[in-house]
Amino acid sequence: MSALAALALAVAPHVAAADVASIQPVKGLVLTSTVHSTFVVSGGGGADRSYSGTDVEEWDSVVDATAEAIVYQLRVSAPADAQANADLAKFVIHRSVRREDIAQATRINLFYSSVDPQMFAGQTFEETSVKAVTMLKSGAEVPYVIGVIDGEDPMGGIGAMMQQVAKQSAGAKPGSPLSGMASLFTAGHTYYRGTLKRVEAEPVMLPVLLDGVRISLPAVHAQGTIANGDKAIQAQFWWLDSAGWPVTLEWSLTRDSHKASQQVTKIDRPAPDTGPKFGGIADALQKSCHVELSGIYFNTGSAVLLPESQPALRNIAQAVLQSKQPVLDIEGHTDNVGTAQLNQDLSQKRAQAVRQALVAQFGVPPGRLTATGFGLAHPVESNDTVEGRARNRRVELACAASH
Repeated sequence: MSALAALALAVAPHVAAADVASIQPVKGLVLTSTVHSTFVVSGGGGADRSYSGTDVEEWDSVVDATAEAIVYQLRVSAPADAQANADLAKFVIHRSVRREDIAQATRINLFYSSVDPQMFAGQTFEETSVKAVTMLKSGAEVPYVIGVIDGEDPMGGIGAMMQQVAKQSAGAKPGSPLSGMASLFTAGHTYYRGTLKRVEAEPVMLPVLLDGVRISLPAVHAQGTIANGDKAIQAQFWWLDSAGWPVTLEWSLTRDSHKASQQVTKIDRPAPDTGPKFGGIADALQKSCHVELSGIYFNTGSAVLLPESQPALRNIAQAVLQSKQPVLDIEGHTDNVGTAQLNQDLSQKRAQAVRQALVAQFGVPPGRLTATGFGLAHPVESNDTVEGRARNRRVELACAASH
C-alpha cells in the first residue's frame, strides 16, 4: 500500500446510518454551517465594513419550540480580527417560523438583516415545507419563491463585495454599503420566483456530524432558475428527506460567476445532564480513555468559547468529575487553513479555554486537567472538503498519558 493510500485510509470517516426521524427542531438543537459569502456591517457615516473568509461558520440554535412556531437564534461568525469580532458579536438575530409554514409554504427567506421582523409569515427559513419535498419526490415541478437581500446585484453584491474586501485589505476607503449573505444594517428583501425540480430520482447522501458522529443523511436535491425582472439566479437546495422537518442541509445560489453557498456540517441535539451525551463521554473514557467532544463552539479563528457551548461543557465536567482517571488532557486540533504555527497556537489556546471553563465554571479541580494543542498534525478526515475541515476543527478528551 502506498503512503498516500495509507493516509487516505487513516483520515477516512466512519459513516453511520442516520435516524432521520430523530432530527427535529427541538429546544437546544444547534446547527453549525460553513458559509461562503461576505458579511457587511454598517458603521454609520459611510464607514461600512465587509468581512470575507474561508470556512466562516454560523450557528443556528432552536431557542424555543411550541405547537405554533419554532424560534431560531442565529449567531454569525467572523474572521479572527478584533474589529470583526467587535462588529459581529453585536448581532444575535432571532427568526420565528410557523408550524403551518413548515407544513405548506413554498417560499423561503434565506438571507437576513438585523432590522428584519422576527417572523415572515408564509415563509420558511431553516427548512422548506413538507409539501414542497412531497411534490419534488412525486416528480412535480414546484413553483418557488426565494427571498434575498439586493445590493448592487441580486447575489447580495457578492462580486462587488469581493472587490471591496480587497480594497479595504489594501487600506482603501470603504465605499457604499453592499449587502451580503447576512446584511447587518437596514436592507430590503427582494423576491425571486421560478420553479424547482428534483435532480436525482433517489436521495443524495450528505455527510454530517450528528452529535459528533459522522453519519450520512438522505437529502432531496432540487434545482431551478429563479428570476426578478431580467435578473436570474441558478438555485440549488439539498433538503433532509424527512416527513417532519425537511431542514436545509446545503444550498447554493449562482449568478454569472458570483456564488454564495452554505452547508450544514454539524447537528448537535440537546441532552439532559445525565443523558446519553454525558454517559457517552464517561463510557468512552472508560473503554479507550479518549473521546471526541461535540457541542463545543468557537468563533472562526478564535479561542473564545461561545455561549452555545455551555450544555456540552456541563456534560464534560460531570464526566471528568466521575472519571477514575487522576488526570485528563484537553486536546485541541485544527484544520490546515493557515500556517502550521498559527494552527498550533490556536489549538493550544482553544484547549486552554476549555480547561479554564471547566475549572472556573463547573468546579473541576485544576489538577485533574491539562491542555495540549496539536495544531493541524492529526486530521481525522481529509482537509480537502468542507465537512472534513469542520471535523478536524475539534476538541478531544483523553488520558493524560495516552498521547
